[in-house]
Amino acid sequence: MNLSVRFALFYGAVFFVVGVFLPFWPIWLQSRGLTPEHIGIVLAVSPWLRVLVDPIITRSVDRTGRGRIMLVSAAAISLVAFLGFNFAHSFWLILLITIVYAPFFHALIPLGDAQTMAAARRYGLDYGQIRLWGSVTFIIATLAVGELVTGRDPDLIWLVIFVSLFVVLLTTLLLRDQTSPRGQARWSEILGFVREPRFFGFIFAASAVQASHAVLNGFSGIHWKASGYSELTVGLLWGGGVVAEIALFAASGAVVARLGPSRLLLLGAGAALIRWLILAETVELPGLVVAQALHGFTFGATYLATMHFISRHAPEGLKTSAQGAYASVSGVIMGLTLIAAGDLYGSFGGGAFHAMAVISALALLIAFVSTRARD
Repeated sequence: MNLSVRFALFYGAVFFVVGVFLPFWPIWLQSRGLTPEHIGIVLAVSPWLRVLVDPIITRSVDRTGRGRIMLVSAAAISLVAFLGFNFAHSFWLILLITIVYAPFFHALIPLGDAQTMAAARRYGLDYGQIRLWGSVTFIIATLAVGELVTGRDPDLIWLVIFVSLFVVLLTTLLLRDQTSPRGQARWSEILGFVREPRFFGFIFAASAVQASHAVLNGFSGIHWKASGYSELTVGLLWGGGVVAEIALFAASGAVVARLGPSRLLLLGAGAALIRWLILAETVELPGLVVAQALHGFTFGATYLATMHFISRHAPEGLKTSAQGAYASVSGVIMGLTLIAAGDLYGSFGGGAFHAMAVISALALLIAFVSTRARD
């Protein structure tokens, strides 16, 4: 089995879980009696913990070069911890289990990205064409699970995710280490390049664009169901948005070569501003379809921009740590935004998307200032 297929299977498995989790986990949480405010807190735990956990894990990989062991361990802990949700019926117990589960599952993405980008530099692999399989399985997950859970017990959502996490564990066993041990990766070195204005400005703007998805990620399923749409339609809306993302990833080599990370980030931030304004103003199906189609840019372009920016500008031997730094900055912003999203949605319903538009506008401004230098 060649290297590209191994990484594609890994991304496919991880993003199948994400494709179930994002639109349907809030519905499961609601079925356990959690309020919108409590749902916002539970969802915010993951990015906050990433601030502490991801830099430690990624720095360890840069020091030892043992990325595969970290990936396998994170997948195994995620699987065992997620089992506990089946027995949790209170906000506090669900929160406690989330504190154990979330940072390890979400560490899989920066760890996997660091390994894949290292292989791309070494062997000339196309990162976008590998990563697009995660988007394909995301669509399959949203559509299939939307059909599967419509009219059925929400606990089926938990079961699908649990089984999928076992598959994630199996795919990590197929991977091989791609990073070389560097020795002692000093925190002063890591903080030094993170604090460089252009680097920090770029990852801050990218993190803000991704954080502006908070209301969508946390409450779109609930919001659209309350507007009369079925779980299947919710899945179709989520899956449809990823089609543009797949097209972008498929052509990522040419797109990145032509636009570069800076213009891709500006494209993502601008598309996010438009998307949230649409979702704030309508729940009519045509408007939702248009807004979801912009996901290819709000998530896809921003994601590609960030991965290639880090690959180009992070110091050699600290690229995994750079992924951890990005995850930390993203965690702070996403954590704050998710907590606010619960209160905003509880108070304003779909009007909460207006606040996400404000965040996107701020991200667009920061991106413009920080990317004026050439890529």
